Amino acid sequence: MKKFTLLLLLMICFLFQANAINLPANPTSNNGSGGIFLQLTTNSSPITVTSFNTMYSSTAGTSVTVQIYSRSGAYAGFTASNAGWTLIGTVTTNSAGTTTVAPLNVASLNINLAASTTTSFYLHATTAGGGIRYFGTGTVSMTNFSDANVALFTDVARTGNVAFGGTSFTPRAFTDR
Repeated sequence: MKKFTLLLLLMICFLFQANAINLPANPTSNNGSGGIFLQLTTNSSPITVTSFNTMYSSTAGTSVTVQIYSRSGAYAGFTASNAGWTLIGTVTTNSAGTTTVAPLNVASLNINLAASTTTSFYLHATTAGGGIRYFGTGTVSMTNFSDANVALFTDVARTGNVAFGGTSFTPRAFTDR
């Protein structure tokens, strides 16, 4: 299995051998407090996801709890209910503030994506006032990012601190720096 670190919109980090790969996405968050959907399509190599890195609505140093859901295939049509989704884990991290990326280490969840597959994820902060930030208010966000190893699609976010609750907004997308 190749291992590398890949940074995406919310700065998703993957391990593929020992190579670090940055996949730049939307440059900053400009709205949001809740959760974000993303769809990852691997190319010819499997991927181990070790971290999802993002910005949170809370002040730096605030503890934030995030639920990580997954489903096989695309998330389109499956953003209003947890039906068909699997809660793969709940992770706590510390916010670095609304404009600074903070790591969300998920290595202990053993998220392994097979080669040539599409897997969707929903990351939702359950901490009141500590939701995941996203990009897209006032400016259309970029929703597709890729390199030779993986493609990311992201265009839906939900507000509030209850997963699959709150209001849905699109296009809204991950941010990475």
